[in-house]
Amino acid sequence: MKFEYNLQEPAFTVENINIQNVARPCGYKHSNRNGRMKHGFIYVVKGRLRHDFLESEVGSIEASAGDLVFIPQSCAYYTTYLEEQTEIKEIQFDLSSGTLPSYLSAPCRIELPNAREAVEALFLPSEGTGHPFYYLASLYRLLWQIDDHYARLPAKYKKLQPALAELSQCYDKNAPVSYYAALCDMSEVHFRRLFREFVGASPVDYRNDLRLTNARVRLQSGEYNVSEAAESVGFSNLSFFIRLYKKKYGNTPKKE
Repeated sequence: MKFEYNLQEPAFTVENINIQNVARPCGYKHSNRNGRMKHGFIYVVKGRLRHDFLESEVGSIEASAGDLVFIPQSCAYYTTYLEEQTEIKEIQFDLSSGTLPSYLSAPCRIELPNAREAVEALFLPSEGTGHPFYYLASLYRLLWQIDDHYARLPAKYKKLQPALAELSQCYDKNAPVSYYAALCDMSEVHFRRLFREFVGASPVDYRNDLRLTNARVRLQSGEYNVSEAAESVGFSNLSFFIRLYKKKYGNTPKKE
C-alpha cells in the first residue's frame, strides 16, 4: 500500500531568530520609537507591562503574567513596566519570504491556551538546543499552534470580522450599530447578541473602549490637551469622555 501526500508551500518562511529573557523594575520604560527591527512575540512570565503604540489604531496593549503579545516589524511603540521585577521572554525573527497572516498584521494579544509551553520550548535546555534547526522547529511549531487555534474559531464568530476590523481602523466614526451589522450581513438584533457573546461587551462599549485607549496614548504624548484628545478619537461630549476615562483608568484625563 502506498501513501502519497502533496505538501503545500508555506505562506511565509522565517530566519534570523533570536531570543532573550528580560526582567525590569516597576516604572522602567523601553522605547522603540523608530520601529521594531524584527517581528516579535513577547510572553509575560510574571508581573505586568503596557505597550503604547504611536502609529497604530490599536492604541495600547496591557499584558499580565501568562499573556502572549505579538508586535510586527517596524511598529513604533514604547513599553512601560508596571510591576516590580516584571519578567518577559521575547522571540524575534525576520521573514525570509512571504507575508504573515492577516491576524499578525498589527499588534495583538495572542489567544493560545498553551502559550507558556510553546514559548518555553525555545528557552528550556533540550537535546539539540544550540542548533539552528532546533529554534526554527520551535518557532514554526509556535506559529503552527497559533494558526491552528485561529482556524478553529467557530464560523459564527468569523462572521464578525468585518465589523471588528472596521471598529479597529475607524473607531472615531460615529456609525450606528446597524452599519456594523450590515457589514456582517446580519440583522441588528442578531449582530448585537453575537457581538456581546464573542467580545463580552456591546458594540458601542467596545468602540468607546478603543477610543479611550487611543485618547490616553495621545494625552501621554504631550501633543494633545484633553478636549483635543477627546475630539480626535470621536467623543463630541467632553463631560461624557471624562466620566468614562475616570471609570476606566481611575483618574481624570488631566492627570495623564
